Amino acid sequence: MKKALIAILLFLFIGMSAHAQYRNTDSQDTTKTVRAQQEKERLQDPIPSELTYIGYSFFRTTTSNVTPTNDVLQGQVIGRMFGPNSTETVNRTAFYTEQRFVPMFIYKPNILDGYATFRGLFKIDYTWGDQSYGVGNNRGGGLSGGQVNLQTLMANVDLRPKDSWWNLVLGMQRIFDSAHDPNIEGLDLFQTSGYKLSFWGTQAVGASWFARPHQAIKARLGFFQLWENQVSRDQDVFITMADLLTLPHPKLELGFNAWYLRDTTKGAGGVSILGQGLTSALADYNGATRVRLGGINQRYKADVLWLGTNLNWNRNYTDGSFQFDAFVISNLGNITPDDKTQDEISIFGTTANASLSYRYGLTNKDKVWLEVIATTGDSDGAQDGTLNSVLTGNVWGSPVGIYSSHRSLLLFPDPQVVSRYYSMVHDISNMGLGVVGGTVNFMKDIIPHKFSAKIGGAIAYSGTSLPNGGNHIGTEINAELKYNLKVFLTLGLNAGYAVTGNFYDAPDATAQGIHPINPWTTFMTLSWLMF
Repeated sequence: MKKALIAILLFLFIGMSAHAQYRNTDSQDTTKTVRAQQEKERLQDPIPSELTYIGYSFFRTTTSNVTPTNDVLQGQVIGRMFGPNSTETVNRTAFYTEQRFVPMFIYKPNILDGYATFRGLFKIDYTWGDQSYGVGNNRGGGLSGGQVNLQTLMANVDLRPKDSWWNLVLGMQRIFDSAHDPNIEGLDLFQTSGYKLSFWGTQAVGASWFARPHQAIKARLGFFQLWENQVSRDQDVFITMADLLTLPHPKLELGFNAWYLRDTTKGAGGVSILGQGLTSALADYNGATRVRLGGINQRYKADVLWLGTNLNWNRNYTDGSFQFDAFVISNLGNITPDDKTQDEISIFGTTANASLSYRYGLTNKDKVWLEVIATTGDSDGAQDGTLNSVLTGNVWGSPVGIYSSHRSLLLFPDPQVVSRYYSMVHDISNMGLGVVGGTVNFMKDIIPHKFSAKIGGAIAYSGTSLPNGGNHIGTEINAELKYNLKVFLTLGLNAGYAVTGNFYDAPDATAQGIHPINPWTTFMTLSWLMF
């Protein structure tokens, strides 16, 4: 009996072992089959493209009573409304359609394993029916086309070693006033971080080193050559930039920035006949701070340093319904006139900005927000040996400082433009007089992620007034509708009306020397971001 029981147990054990071995073999075969199929599919996958295309198409049809009166400036107009760019409000209606196409090409060769990337960004702008078979930017919409009008915005090489925490960008690239890398971050981030592109928001040639040694730290060291005249002489403008962004708390971004600019051109070079620099007509054209030295000789050398700090709390409403951001930045330095009989001029100006928003609904477009800005000014310029005005990149180029987070259409600059980019306070320095202003906006996502509406208002006062004028620059009301036809394909309708204040009672406030008619505008847009 005992032997029979042992025999039965042995039989069962052998049978179970054999069954287990069979199941294990079957499982291994299945795994091998799956892996073989996956490998086969992987080998059949197309090789990732080395060349990537991203495009942006923009149409704008406008009706307005604002128009340039100088025929030479019909193609492209930038700067302060009612200033030397000849923009006026008239008792007739301007009607026109503009078009912009911005192609971007990114080349990332597989043979380099991602070590180097080339980026090229270009732009074609024109007004329907303006000109054909010519040479020049911002024209080419005439019959038969044929205009040579391609503009280069970026041409740079991005070096990024494998698994590194830094990258180096060389060549023509974006120069923005923040520590974020503009090659990989969207424009909307820069409009609500750092200094909101109020000082630097354009392109320049140079070198930028971006670093992220820790997930809570971003840094940028940059050198940009703004102007170069005779290469064998000390006649150029360059800027070095050091920016640090930290996240001491998951909801808090805290930034620190230091920029140094050296200008030894003595006013040489620049944009066409307008020149560039502190004493140039370009600064006046842009509505920026223009320094007028005593005497005929307006040549100078200058050293300018910007020191600032900024913060953002609860970006994109990641944890709560309130979002807050603010910055304070000062520019200081000195101007040394070429005329040795004149004394050195000291510089000290300050800018402060703050924005508070509340999301009341389901999406980030269900919100109401308030933004205020204040800049110091100087009523007598540099005549007393001190300049207390704010200096932005609009002194050296155009357009450079593009403050646009306010969402105003006429009082402050609106970025939804092609060839006509002007506003009443076009530079945050307000011609060096300073400004105190604010905007309030209410937005509703009527159909979530499909159809939204916004109403808003803006007001601005000059820090100091001009002779025979007051401080109230203007008050604006505006509205906006946006409808997403498809993903990244959006139809828009905007309208704005501004009341000109007693600031324009001063003859020096306008190029025409008279109080202007209240400006208004309406426009439709169609924008398409292409991948």
